[in-house]
Amino acid sequence: MSSLKFFLGLCFVFSFCLVGSAQSAQMAEMFTVSPLVGFHVFEGDQNTEDDLSFGLAVGYNVTERWGVEFDARHTATEVDLAAIDNSSLKIWTMSLNALYHFNPEGRFTPYLLGGFGGMMFDSEDFDADGDFMLNWGVGAKYFLGKSFALRLDVRHILDLHSDRVFDQGSQSDTDHNLIASAGLCWQFSDALPALEPLDRDGKSIIDQNRQSSPSSVSSPVAVATPAAPAVADRADEGGGEGAHVRCAKCPETAPQITADQKDSVVKFNLHIEFDFDKADIRPEYAGKLRDLASFIAAYPDAMFILSGHTDSIGTEHYNMGLSLRRAQAVRDYLVDTFKADPAILKLKGYGETAPVADNATKEGRQRNRRVVIINVHD
Repeated sequence: MSSLKFFLGLCFVFSFCLVGSAQSAQMAEMFTVSPLVGFHVFEGDQNTEDDLSFGLAVGYNVTERWGVEFDARHTATEVDLAAIDNSSLKIWTMSLNALYHFNPEGRFTPYLLGGFGGMMFDSEDFDADGDFMLNWGVGAKYFLGKSFALRLDVRHILDLHSDRVFDQGSQSDTDHNLIASAGLCWQFSDALPALEPLDRDGKSIIDQNRQSSPSSVSSPVAVATPAAPAVADRADEGGGEGAHVRCAKCPETAPQITADQKDSVVKFNLHIEFDFDKADIRPEYAGKLRDLASFIAAYPDAMFILSGHTDSIGTEHYNMGLSLRRAQAVRDYLVDTFKADPAILKLKGYGETAPVADNATKEGRQRNRRVVIINVHD
């Protein structure tokens, strides 16, 4: 009973902590580590005392919704037989599980899990025994920081083929267990170096442009010329609804492109947004990107900056890489679909450092997932 009180008290403390107000979410391509403490309840005919269970789960988020996880737990308890007093029993429960997360963009993220594994029973008075097991359950993560969350879950364990001497209370060899757990969850990634973009000759775009990094961004990823930051900032101050391209003469504009004759500024009526934690070009932007490709083709001697941006969900390190992948996706689309010259399309990753809308709202975060295209030559 004291163990149960301890676990219930721990759950109360964790629930009290849910008043936090951090901005984060379940993210793709992230590793996770979760230390857990729980309470293991055994079916009555197993003749095993209910007790605390301690575990560690290590996983990987394949997407923002789907993840895989290896889970290992240890329960130190006793055999509950009148004929034997204080017979210690150590139980190891190990499983490989798939997790599906709901509301991955939110701070509160429920999930379902299911998988298979094994249970090992080691008693000082009986032979060791191992069983195959299945488990499924429900849980939730509540993010208190960009990479840190509280975690609660409850899972049903189906212990199959039990033939232990002290576990013979019924005719069935199948036992039903329940484990309720509370713990922490860290998600992290070292994927940024692997995402470094290369030009068509296999050379690093980051290294090519590192010396022209703007002073306005503390951790630049790729920059083409020193003139890029000032133009980029002016474009984003306009609300992020398009990209400004400066030219010596304003050409006849294609559909969805307007020209300001006075200032010799061409403004693309272009707003390329991305789904949460994605760098895929949405099909509805095909026409606008065609217009952009036509304009770029009219100025083969110009130089264009493709700057990528993200919302504030996730770590700064991860978001810098995601913003660069988005810019790279637009560049690849223009090159592969419209044969644009890759040499005049340079990448810049701003990460979450240049929002144009409030990241505290869902609508604002959506607007911040964007790519801006700028001509850096007057």
